[in-house]
Amino acid sequence: MEYYDHIVRNRNSCRNFAQTKVEDDKLVAIREYYEDEESDLVDEIETEMQFYFGNVYDVLSKYVGYNGYCIKAPAYMLLFSDEADHYLENAGYIAQGITLKMTELGLAACWLTINDAAAVKEALGADTDKVLACVVAFGYRDKKDTAKKAPKMSLDDLTDGMRFGKDIDITMFRGELEDALRAMAHAQSFGNKQPYKVIVGEDIICLVGIDDPDTNYNDAHLNYGIVMFNYYAVMYSVRVTAPRWSFDDPGFDLGLPEGVTYIAKCAM
Repeated sequence: MEYYDHIVRNRNSCRNFAQTKVEDDKLVAIREYYEDEESDLVDEIETEMQFYFGNVYDVLSKYVGYNGYCIKAPAYMLLFSDEADHYLENAGYIAQGITLKMTELGLAACWLTINDAAAVKEALGADTDKVLACVVAFGYRDKKDTAKKAPKMSLDDLTDGMRFGKDIDITMFRGELEDALRAMAHAQSFGNKQPYKVIVGEDIICLVGIDDPDTNYNDAHLNYGIVMFNYYAVMYSVRVTAPRWSFDDPGFDLGLPEGVTYIAKCAM
């Protein structure tokens, strides 16, 4: 409960940052988390995290931003990755852990849509052979920022029982499972569309993606990584043997209609 209440629920995207420098000790703490504590979704995929500061906004604003709008912030975290199966889900998973670490450190963050990853990498002169997978603006929230939290999906809307579209009695959820599912419902997604659902089986949950015309391929798959991390993080906070997500077949018919795709499964 503590991790969900104190970290996940407090994570709120920021659109207006104070141009206050992020202290070196907090940057060190973020890097130490990434190097020593972060959890991969796909262990075999190698990633690199890089920070950028100063006038980098002038470069990023040409190629990064939701609907052409790039958030100006004192710092940016860029995650580069091997290009392999599920690398975007893996990047979203890792970067969500980093943004929750930022929340723990009292920092605010905002995911940014990448419109031309290769151009960003070239313009910044990034010294890596990996592809750019995600960009997160971060720093301190402007005290004048009065933006309210974006509405999130209810637990009832998030979950179906055994098959897509089949109602489930959410009062059956208790303890860590309820918190973990609520963390999924609270997850950030591009445009706050949350185009996914969770189908609850007898002993596993399955994440399914729903086609959304406003969410491009890369953003959708980063979304899946973000929401999967929230589930894992809450479960891991109460038991270190928390189950890991798998892209293997779910093992039963989810009854998915056209426009809905199976993504991954995880034990409860």
